[in-house]
Amino acid sequence: MTGNARPASLEVGGIKAKALAAAAHILATQGADDLSLRAIAETAGIGLASIYHYFASKEDLLLNLAVEGFDGLRRDILQFQADPAFGSPMRGGHRAFFNCAETRPALFSLMFSERLMARHEPLRQAEHATFLAYQAAVEADVRIPEPHKETAALAIWALGRGIAAILSSQPDGKLPDEVAEKLFAGAAYLIDHSPGET
Repeated sequence: MTGNARPASLEVGGIKAKALAAAAHILATQGADDLSLRAIAETAGIGLASIYHYFASKEDLLLNLAVEGFDGLRRDILQFQADPAFGSPMRGGHRAFFNCAETRPALFSLMFSERLMARHEPLRQAEHATFLAYQAAVEADVRIPEPHKETAALAIWALGRGIAAILSSQPDGKLPDEVAEKLFAGAAYLIDHSPGET
């Protein structure tokens, strides 16, 4: 099963984009359980038949939403790693990554869904393209010795996947505030910490 992920911006009249925006809103405010094609059509103010024109099933819509999430994350990583305000490309890249996890936990969890990943090549490709953008940020960081740049990028990416798994294991897809604060602070320390710093 490969899915039907296509850029929403290319759809005539923006119907697909409206449907994905409505799906993202429902996912963020009510969770995946309330994400039905009928609910999306009602929220977007479009006909159910139009939804079925673009999405064969709820899973197909979720696939498109997850691919769109990776596209947005990749753009943010590229933008943040080029921003000197973050101090280094790697710090900018990780800030984009964890901003996504903190501000859109349901979408972040969906993007890294093991079930969707296993079933859909377009989602694996979207993740890989986003990882390559993050790897470039790590490789540009002078604090990481050259022989360890690729392995460091993979390890940090795995940390992000782990956070997604923790989020998806919560009944409402969100961590208790205290736990989330400690988790993100710990991840930031590991990534931002330079050798010799305390």
